[in-house]
Amino acid sequence: MGAFAETRLTCVSNRTVATYSGMLSGVLAGQYSPSRMEIDLVRLCAACNVRFIHGGATGLDVEGRLLKIEDRPPIRYDVLSIGIGSRPIVPPGSALGLTIKPMQTFLSRLEHKLRECQAHAEGRPLRIAIVGGGAAGVEITFCLPRFVEQTIGNSSAVEFCIVENGSELLAGMPSRTRSLAMQELSKRNVEIMLDSRVESLTDTSIVFESRDERAADLVIWATSATAQDSLASFDLPVDDRGFLLTSDTLQSIGSKAVFVVGDSGTIQGSNLAKAGVYAVRQGPILFENMGRFLRGESLKSWRPQKQFLTLLNSGDGRAIATYGGWSAHAKWCWRLKDWIDSRFMDKYQNYQLPEMSKAVQSTADDPLAMQCGGCGCKAPASLLQRSLPTISNPPSEHVLLGLDSPDDVALVRYGDGDAVAASTDFFSAFIDDPYLLGRVAALNALSDLYAKGAEPRAALSIAMLPSGPPPQQEKILEDLLAGAAWEFEGPDVPIVGGHTIIGPKLTFGFTILGDAVAEQVLNKATASPGDCLLLTKPLGVGVLLAAQMRAACRSVWWEVLISSLLESNRPAALAAKRHEVSAATDVTGFGLAGHLLEMLAPQQLSAEVSLGSIPLLPGSADLFDAGLESTLAPSNRESFHSIKIPSDQTDSAKVAALFDPQTSGGLLLSINRVRAEALLAECGSSAALIGSVTDSDETGSKLMLTS
Repeated sequence: MGAFAETRLTCVSNRTVATYSGMLSGVLAGQYSPSRMEIDLVRLCAACNVRFIHGGATGLDVEGRLLKIEDRPPIRYDVLSIGIGSRPIVPPGSALGLTIKPMQTFLSRLEHKLRECQAHAEGRPLRIAIVGGGAAGVEITFCLPRFVEQTIGNSSAVEFCIVENGSELLAGMPSRTRSLAMQELSKRNVEIMLDSRVESLTDTSIVFESRDERAADLVIWATSATAQDSLASFDLPVDDRGFLLTSDTLQSIGSKAVFVVGDSGTIQGSNLAKAGVYAVRQGPILFENMGRFLRGESLKSWRPQKQFLTLLNSGDGRAIATYGGWSAHAKWCWRLKDWIDSRFMDKYQNYQLPEMSKAVQSTADDPLAMQCGGCGCKAPASLLQRSLPTISNPPSEHVLLGLDSPDDVALVRYGDGDAVAASTDFFSAFIDDPYLLGRVAALNALSDLYAKGAEPRAALSIAMLPSGPPPQQEKILEDLLAGAAWEFEGPDVPIVGGHTIIGPKLTFGFTILGDAVAEQVLNKATASPGDCLLLTKPLGVGVLLAAQMRAACRSVWWEVLISSLLESNRPAALAAKRHEVSAATDVTGFGLAGHLLEMLAPQQLSAEVSLGSIPLLPGSADLFDAGLESTLAPSNRESFHSIKIPSDQTDSAKVAALFDPQTSGGLLLSINRVRAEALLAECGSSAALIGSVTDSDETGSKLMLTS
């Protein structure tokens, strides 16, 4: 990364996974698993120390050098690269048609459509048409029967047809290549319709410009490319098809700070086809030129090769190879294609941290290097248990809840009126995205008041910004506050002040002030024996964030994790109040075990918890089983040790989850058994009844686990 040694790289994508089109045919033919053609952008960016923003670009402010992103503030850039591909040209019609793009969802959409078509076929063969007789359409036709067989069980009960508006298949390729493809399609009884331009679709047929119709159950679009609609909002010059015009240095002719690659761009004066091979070959020049642009050096021109090797997978262990005027159809051609594609993907499916990063993160001289962010950075409970009793506080009749009986909030009465509820919560950054961090910090801080049934009224921010140029610090703070304000808007909580300092690591949070009626506050320490215990969110936040630091959190896990972090506890808290819960707290840094024992200890109660009932976030069990955990987990185990664990569950993921620190975790509610099911029904699909409160013996509070 020498060219960008002092530059922050950011990847913006509306998908957390990128797909390699070269392997789609192999996946359809059952030669690869779907994951083999996927690049996990969450893990790749984490491994390369690149900031990842999950969002769709909506436009550019070219003069201000701002990239506009849906539902969040714009991102400033010094140099920008646009590579969002293309889409097929599709005429108007019904749901009969299925586009290959977005490729990330193509397989699931195809499987759904096949099952839907089978249900309506009423015993006759399915009629599948592939519109587009280029390389993509022919290759899909070769490989689709295997996918159909795996999905609905009988590919022989399907009639395949290729519809091409030109006079020949594989136009522009050598006659030998076209002949080999036609021979293979003929063997498989694929109907070929040439000179057939599609005008529209009905619910049951394809309508051609000639006004003829052909019955079809499914139409797959593999037509020539046109520009993505979003390119029109970038306010840059485009060609007659809507693609962004560039010079041969890959720079937009409308802004030298904007580079355009792959199908998104057209080099002015060229007539290159939209082919993936060009995008791959542009990569090194793009990397070189962006670095040169930042250093103020002259840029290199990209020269596309005049001819290149084409390999069409025929789905039967062979491929059709073409180079120049030469063609062959053989098994060795497939082996060559497999080797080329696999070698390419191996470069982007290696999510290991670089050796230098590992060395820095594991150094004993820097104990904070791998410390978890979020609530995983909290001081250990044992430290607080030793330190807080040493405070010599003066007695005060105004303090209704304080350090004498610690709870989630402090409760202070002023005069003869209702009480003021107050809570402070802040943490170090767990993600390199200040806007998202601000949203989570706001929800996390609000949670304490929600758990008490208090009504938040105002927020005071607490921010420690990392050292750096003032404009970058300003942008970080703006994004933090914008994200928080987004979440505060719903409950109508203004940010009324705060304190900001400069320090070694981005840290952010809030003091929340709210109204409370003292007699109606949901105390943490008032559970009753026989109560049911209800948890409103799944566990596993801490271990997933620890995995993200190591580039081990998969994109499918990350998406669910972020959804959980951004789920407010307000609806569950309001339901808890309506159903008159006995006690309530939120589950944060000390984990489920720690917060549950804090709930039980004041009355010396115990609890039985069913491990099988504890909900976990996707991926967390795999990570626990692999031995990964948050940096706070060991001290949580040491601080809260009054736990009886079944001998066969000592090393289980569910036991590990008990000590996992939660950022923006759910509520833990103790409620009379009679009302428990009604409350559970209102708390959402992630909520679960996990156990019950019991009396203790003379040895004090215990947490007893069952399988």
